[in-house]
Amino acid sequence: MKKLIYLLTTLIVFSSCGSSKYIAGNTVEDKVLAEALRKLDKKPGDTALQNSLKYLYNDAALAHLNNIERYQKLQNNDRYDKTIAEYQSLQKLSEIIKISSLARKFVTAPSYLNEIQQTKVDAAEDFYEYGLQMSENGADKQSYRDAYAAFLRANGYVPGYKDVKRQINDAFQNSILDVVINPVTDNSSYYQSIGRNRFGNSFNSDMMQRSLVRDLGGDYNKNAPARFYTDIDASRARIDVDWVVDIMWTNLDIPRPFTNTYTKNVSKEIEVGKDTSGKKLYQTVNATLYLTKRYFTAQGDLECRVTDAVTRKNVDLKRYTSRVDWSQEYGTYKGDSRALSEIDWAMINLRNPQLPSREEILAGLFDKMYPQLRSGIQNLVR
Repeated sequence: MKKLIYLLTTLIVFSSCGSSKYIAGNTVEDKVLAEALRKLDKKPGDTALQNSLKYLYNDAALAHLNNIERYQKLQNNDRYDKTIAEYQSLQKLSEIIKISSLARKFVTAPSYLNEIQQTKVDAAEDFYEYGLQMSENGADKQSYRDAYAAFLRANGYVPGYKDVKRQINDAFQNSILDVVINPVTDNSSYYQSIGRNRFGNSFNSDMMQRSLVRDLGGDYNKNAPARFYTDIDASRARIDVDWVVDIMWTNLDIPRPFTNTYTKNVSKEIEVGKDTSGKKLYQTVNATLYLTKRYFTAQGDLECRVTDAVTRKNVDLKRYTSRVDWSQEYGTYKGDSRALSEIDWAMINLRNPQLPSREEILAGLFDKMYPQLRSGIQNLVR
C-alpha cells in the first residue's frame, strides 16, 4: 500500500512535465518512470531523481514480469497474446531508458526482443501442432475448420512458419461446406386458406431459391468457405451434402385494402395578362378533387432453418420480418383545370386502378428480407 501511495504521489509531482518522446505502457509504474525521465530532461543535475531511476525502472519491470509469470500458467488461447504484450511493454521501458543519455548512466535496461520472438515461435508451434491434430481428428468439416483457424493463428505469429501456408490451403479446401438451399415454401395459415392454385406458379417456382444460390456464389466461388446448390442441382451432381437450408413463410398477413373517399380543394395563381404599364396580372383559379384512396399494409415472417444433412441436428434458426405499404389514389375533379398540379392530374388520369397481385406482394416482402437472409447464411458458413 505504501509503495502504491509513493508511486501515485510521484506521478502527481511529475505530471506537470511535458515531453512526448517518453511513451511507456499503461501501468502506474510505467507512467511514473516515464514522468521521471521527463523531469530529468528538465533538471539533469537532480541527484535524488537520478538515484530513484533504478528503483522506478525495477518496479515497472517487475510488474510486467509478474504478469508474464501468471499468464504463462494459463491454458487458454490468449495467454500468448497477453505474454507478448507484457514483453513488448518491457521493451518499451528499455527503449525509453536508452533515449535518455542521462538515464543510461544509472539504469541497465535489457532488451526483450528475443523473448518477444521466442514467445511468438512458441505460440506458432502450439497452434501449428493443434492444427495438425485437428486435421487428423476424424477429418470432418468442423475439424478442418478448427485446423484452418489454428494454422491462421500460427502464421499470424510467425509468417511462413514451417509449411503452414500449405496447411492453411489444405485445411481450407477440406473445410468447404456443400450447402443445399431448398425452394422457399409457405406454411402460413393465409396460404392454406386461399388455396395453393390462387398464388399461381410464380410463387412456387425456384426463382427465389436460384437467386439466393447465385448471390451466395453458387459452386464456382473457390475462395468461399462454402459451395451452394439447389436441391435439384445437388442431386444431379451427386453432391455429398453437409448442410440443408429450408426457408418458409411462417406468417403472412395480406389484408383486403381499406377505402377512403374525400374531397380536396386546390387553387393556383395564374398569369392572365399585363396591364398598360406592362405589369403582369394574376388570377386565382380553383378546383375541387373527388378522390378515392385504397391502401393496406402487408406483413410477413420468414424462417430460415439450417440443419446438418448427416445428423439432422439444427445448425441455426433465424426469423425475419418485413412489411410492404401500398396505397393508390384516383378520382375526378370539378372546376378550373388550370388549378390542378401534375400530381393531381396523375390521380385523375389513372384508369382501371388495380391491386398488386399476391405474387408481387410476396416478392416485395421477400425483397426486403433478402439482404438479411443472404448475410445471415454468409456469416454462418464463415
